[in-house]
Amino acid sequence: MAGNTYTDLSEANGWIPEPGSNEALLRDVETSAVEAVARKVTMTSRTVSVPRFSAQGVDVVAEHALIPLKDATLDEVVLTAVKFADRFAISVEDKEDAVVDALNAYKREWLSNYAITLDNAALGATAGPFESVYNAVGAGNRSATAGNLSYEDLEAVIGDMEGNRKGGLVVIAHPKFKMSLRNLKDEAGLRVVTDPLGAGVPTVFGHEVRFSYGAATSATYTDSPEGNPLLIVANKSGLILGVRSGPESQVSDAPQWETDHIELKMRARRGFALASADSARVVELTV
Repeated sequence: MAGNTYTDLSEANGWIPEPGSNEALLRDVETSAVEAVARKVTMTSRTVSVPRFSAQGVDVVAEHALIPLKDATLDEVVLTAVKFADRFAISVEDKEDAVVDALNAYKREWLSNYAITLDNAALGATAGPFESVYNAVGAGNRSATAGNLSYEDLEAVIGDMEGNRKGGLVVIAHPKFKMSLRNLKDEAGLRVVTDPLGAGVPTVFGHEVRFSYGAATSATYTDSPEGNPLLIVANKSGLILGVRSGPESQVSDAPQWETDHIELKMRARRGFALASADSARVVELTV
């Protein structure tokens, strides 16, 4: 009878153990610029009408004189909620692994992708669930750079918005504009951005700057747009975000019999509209 044999699991015999990691490899979480700065409207139904009021002029009226009757213009901006949602099949064993924390890893990744997708749908997609800012402003309120962003590019769009009673401005830019903004100097040779994009929320000409990978053109909404980067100068109250629900998650109670999988569902319902074509200006980076 042959003697017992065993496998030599030593490094000398070519066996190199590969221990597992205690951490999942995750990207930095992106946050939505639109969620951060837009005027939020609570939606209790699929569509909501936001009144838009305008009237012209103020008159001085003599005592006892007839007060002029003005025709006020009242129309509306319609928000339509759409649902962003996905499901993930997760092994029960992974769910029970408290070190990896699979459920939170999936939630974290989805929320990051959702932030970019929402921004792209609202800001740069040429087709999608909303009319994006890029489409809504029209060709007359869009300009293109001749290479890198220049001081004149920025001065023109911000000066235009400041000069026509568009207060409460915000700048939303693709991160590809960061180096240009860091190096941008005015006619006196002074940096336009103080403490160039350091800690805290940066400002340009006194206006808040937010960065988003969703601020780029794309044929349809996506979390990885590959079109031209955009810099948008907008009136905050003109960016209207309808919030109906979420972001939220649900987990199925019991594992599927055949696969030992449970399902994680993530969803959020949002509507978006730009108040008017004159509420924003767009600079498109072309090289």
